[in-house]
Amino acid sequence: MLNRVFRIASTAALLSAALLSTQASAAAPVVTYSWVTTSQGYGSHVDQPSVATFDVPLSVVKSGVIGYTDISNIHLAYPGLSFDNTAVSTLGFDFAAYVDKNTGALRYSDMQQGFGLMAYAGQSVNDATTYLSITFDYAGTGSVVDQYNALNHGAAYAGWPTAGHWVAQMPAVPEPSQWAMLGAGLIGLLALKRRAS
Repeated sequence: MLNRVFRIASTAALLSAALLSTQASAAAPVVTYSWVTTSQGYGSHVDQPSVATFDVPLSVVKSGVIGYTDISNIHLAYPGLSFDNTAVSTLGFDFAAYVDKNTGALRYSDMQQGFGLMAYAGQSVNDATTYLSITFDYAGTGSVVDQYNALNHGAAYAGWPTAGHWVAQMPAVPEPSQWAMLGAGLIGLLALKRRAS
């Protein structure tokens, strides 16, 4: 009797774990972009941001063009500065960023494209004097493309042309063998449950 109860409890736990895993994978997959500094600019503090990431739906990246409203889950931080809000601003005239459909890597097609991602102190980005601004897919002028700038109460904290690049982390796609194993496991669990009842 105790053995049977244990089997039923184990089966229920495994089914719950399988269902939770299935629900988690059912959420729309996203590509996460992370900032990497390659050269420092000027200012009293030129350390790279401790955090600079944001998400874009995988389906958007697969289209090759990221729009203004496609960017979400922005996390920007800079050592020694505090921010209340984040925002995305357009740069140039394309109001878009162009990426490789397979890798998510930026294409830098022309100078009239891209966004500025900002974290700022206060309620309005227009009134902010303390902020961190990082461009995304902005070719700009000269040899430096994406860059960031941090101001603290209007004073340069780390400034242009602190440069770097964004790295796209594509979501993991389950292998066919993983789907087969999950299916076989669920069939086995259902058989155990039926036998137990």
